[in-house]
Amino acid sequence: MPLPPELQQKFLGRFDELIKEGEDIQKAIKYTPPVNTEYMTAPAYYAVDGQRFMTWRTKSSSLLAQVIPRKHFHHDHVKHFSIMGDSKEGLEWCLSFLKGIKEDFEKDFLGDLGMAIEAEIAVDYMGQAEHLLTEGQAGKFDHVPAAVLAGAVLEKALRTLCTVQQQPIPTNNSSGEPKTLNPLMDDLKKAGLFNEAKAKQLRAWAAIRNHAAHGEFNQFSRNDVEQMIQGVNNFLADYLK
Repeated sequence: MPLPPELQQKFLGRFDELIKEGEDIQKAIKYTPPVNTEYMTAPAYYAVDGQRFMTWRTKSSSLLAQVIPRKHFHHDHVKHFSIMGDSKEGLEWCLSFLKGIKEDFEKDFLGDLGMAIEAEIAVDYMGQAEHLLTEGQAGKFDHVPAAVLAGAVLEKALRTLCTVQQQPIPTNNSSGEPKTLNPLMDDLKKAGLFNEAKAKQLRAWAAIRNHAAHGEFNQFSRNDVEQMIQGVNNFLADYLK
């Protein structure tokens, strides 16, 4: 799932800005030669502008955290980057790492960032659904909004999965209208993404979402929604990654 071209260029432009800024800090390093007299001995010393370095390091860490998918090997290095000291060696390491990630990002070697962003957004919305369910009062149909939101997340995930198949699956029907949940599930099952057992689970969650959307609140319970939220979370973790 490629990033929109304008977003891709925005990230690459930010990389270029920060790489130039890092190189400017590197050029401004002050060198103090070694001192070796009969009275004192001191090694050579390189002084980096600490304030400029920390500001640059913070901005660079923010960019890296956005473009490196959380499950990628290099994501753990972002924390190391963010606490690197303001030494000549530290600056050189950070600058080299930033350049390397920029090249991997540009050549699409970091994995599917678009899918990773989609997954993180879905997880955030599911967190909101859980919050809605937790804050409500049992017996007041307070579980209905959570069911609607979880169903919307599921539908968006299915549409995304259709678009990233090796042979993309249309998400609109022959009349040009968006397909509903069940046709999306059937198409993905036919494509071999999951089996009938998984499709049956998805249909059960789709039924809850449809009941909630049509005001048929007596057709499902709070416990049904709890199980739906857990199930959708598991589905996202297994398929949207």
